[in-house]
Amino acid sequence: MATENCGRKPVVFPSQFQGEAGASPGLLFIRAYNRWHGLVRKALATCGLTHPQFVFMACTGYLAQTEEYVTQSMVSSLADMDLMTVSQLAVLLENKGLILRVAHPHDSRAKSVSLSAEGQLRLNKSLPTVEAIDQEYFGALGTGQKEFLQMLHILSAVSDGHNLIAPEVGVSSDNEPVSG
Repeated sequence: MATENCGRKPVVFPSQFQGEAGASPGLLFIRAYNRWHGLVRKALATCGLTHPQFVFMACTGYLAQTEEYVTQSMVSSLADMDLMTVSQLAVLLENKGLILRVAHPHDSRAKSVSLSAEGQLRLNKSLPTVEAIDQEYFGALGTGQKEFLQMLHILSAVSDGHNLIAPEVGVSSDNEPVSG
């Protein structure tokens, strides 16, 4: 029995990868990220943390090694998270008793953040877990790990799409996408 199209127009998929999705670096990157992130999310749930909460706490702990006063802006910059998200995380983590926030002694506009005793215990438990996941997951790259890390540094330096070329896409009179 033949299947009918029900009068539907053929779908136009305006991608250079329309015949081979596995050649799309964006798709491959998001698939790899989603697999890694799923492992991390599951592990952090056992510690009572979400991934963004963990990132905030790990960045705070990292910065506290060398900074007397860690600010939310410093956490935002290190994690490359927007300041509003970091601010919301700080309030949430403070309410959970995992961080302390006090007025910055030298900048009246800033808050200084630090891990509470409970926050330090939670980070001490979660950080080795996440690093073990990283080691196992990225260990699949074998000797390519060093090159992958270098590539991540390059990609991390791309800022807000600057120097990236986005093709202009318009719509034809038939409402079909066309490249310009």
